[in-house]
Amino acid sequence: MAVESQIESNSKQALTGRKKHRSHSRLIVFLVCLVISMLMWIFIELMKDYSDEIRYSVSFKNLPKDLILTNSGDSLITVGMNAQGFELLTAKYAGGMRSLTIDLATLKVRPTADGYIAYMSSSKIIEQLGTQIRFQKEISYIKPDTLYFRFSSVYRKQVPVVADIDFSLGRQYDITDSLKFRPGFVTVSSIQSIIDTITSVRTQKIRFNDLDSSLDMKVALYKGRNSSLLKYSADSVTVKVKIEKVTEAGFVVPLSVISNGADVKIFPDKVEIVCRVPLSLYPHINSSDFSAQVVFDPAIAKEKKLQVSVVEAPRNARVIKIVPEEVEYILISK
Repeated sequence: MAVESQIESNSKQALTGRKKHRSHSRLIVFLVCLVISMLMWIFIELMKDYSDEIRYSVSFKNLPKDLILTNSGDSLITVGMNAQGFELLTAKYAGGMRSLTIDLATLKVRPTADGYIAYMSSSKIIEQLGTQIRFQKEISYIKPDTLYFRFSSVYRKQVPVVADIDFSLGRQYDITDSLKFRPGFVTVSSIQSIIDTITSVRTQKIRFNDLDSSLDMKVALYKGRNSSLLKYSADSVTVKVKIEKVTEAGFVVPLSVISNGADVKIFPDKVEIVCRVPLSLYPHINSSDFSAQVVFDPAIAKEKKLQVSVVEAPRNARVIKIVPEEVEYILISK
């Protein structure tokens, strides 16, 4: 009897398991069908036409010659349009803010007491924007419906360029030529109130650490908060800095005396000039490429020592120190 009871219990458990498995499978099939139905419904709905508004950023080209735009009209416009749901969804949420360009070549500008003004009506704007938006349906309206522009005469000034570049050098590296950038001057165009305040133009800030090779690069010029009202004859400059590996070397050089006719004897009569020299030039530099001197002036006859100065040195040799920096002297009476 116990065996029959155990067999009956196992049969009931197997039957219950099969029922649960069938219920789980039916639930999965139901959910899949539900998702497919929802996707088909969304697809059908997006195939329909809808009306909506989309915001665009606006830029302008072909501004009137010798005039500068002092207000951008509106940098953002709202376009109302009728289009397919897919198109509207893509335009609003794909790729972020869209940009449109308005051509001002045919704009009619008229002078006023404080400048020049012009406007562009909605029909002209829609005519230009329609070719850029490229939807299958039509633009119904734009906001604002008219763009107003204010212009000022262009004033120009040539100013120097100032390099805003900061860098540190790697160990055993040095600048072997002066920093150069071209062009050194640019012509700035703007309204008079801005032109009057500009004395130079600086580059964008550039920072380098532990440089171990030469720089030859283009750096953009900085315009600041008045960028929309400024135009430069060049938007960037080419910056060159020659950097080489260097070594420290000392050269013993005889001292010459400038004494204005006085008989002066110095001790010692030679000095060591210690400098940093590019490795590529080191084999070609010797003591004869340097000269040093002291100057005796009767006005300083009470001084016990004379200051040593380097008169000549190779262009790419950077003098670090002179040993000694001062020499003793005696004045010999005639």
